[in-house]
Amino acid sequence: MMAKENKLQSVERAFSVIELLDVYGELGVTEIGKRLSLDKSTAFRVLATLRSLGYIVQNPSSSKYYNSYKLFEIGTSVARRTGLPKLAHPYMLELSQLTGEAVNLAIRDGTQALYLSKIESTDTIKVCMNLGQTIPLYCTGLGKALIAYCSEEEVREIFREQHFFRYTARTFTDIPSLLVDLEKIRSCGYSIDNEEHIKGIHCIAAPVFDSSKNVLAAISIALPQFRFEEMDDEERLNYLVRDVARRFSASLGSREP
Repeated sequence: MMAKENKLQSVERAFSVIELLDVYGELGVTEIGKRLSLDKSTAFRVLATLRSLGYIVQNPSSSKYYNSYKLFEIGTSVARRTGLPKLAHPYMLELSQLTGEAVNLAIRDGTQALYLSKIESTDTIKVCMNLGQTIPLYCTGLGKALIAYCSEEEVREIFREQHFFRYTARTFTDIPSLLVDLEKIRSCGYSIDNEEHIKGIHCIAAPVFDSSKNVLAAISIALPQFRFEEMDDEERLNYLVRDVARRFSASLGSREP
């Protein structure tokens, strides 16, 4: 009986650490122990276990700990199974009707964005993507929206082993340039892919937040570049994408960060 209680206590402590790091982002072992009323040796054992399982990461520069993307991957897997596309459909349909362009929903899958749902454009000339298809995070509207609210350390960790391939003359090929663009996205609330991934394609995307203010998914419209250049209502399109993503986020219990 005592062994069972100890195991339950260990599980509770592990989840307490994960929830604490979700709130504060990055903490050292001493501060974690203090906030959870754990002695330093106990806090260290819990952290070591979580780290060995891949749920937390230790910053080599500061020796502090933060939650890994394993938790995000579990969350997105749950989202797929629990009907995120179904919840998003009314908002995607509204955006489709307001713009007449292709509307897409994607989530992060490692260093890629994964298409979960789509509504095709009503125009004869249109952008078509396949469900289940993946695209790079660093040079697409959806991808950049998905990582815009990550810290610089998180962004560098995501792309630690990835080479930035130059798809077009406008593709970002280094992290510093990407970080500048992500800052702009946080400021305005939407991301732009102006032929960065595919020449001739323009995309506007915005993040969808869950109730914990984490980016759960992203919604976008995609259209041929020539049609975008013929328009005189760029600001309207940007607003519509951001507004639909904001209202979808609110329906999930989120308040924008």
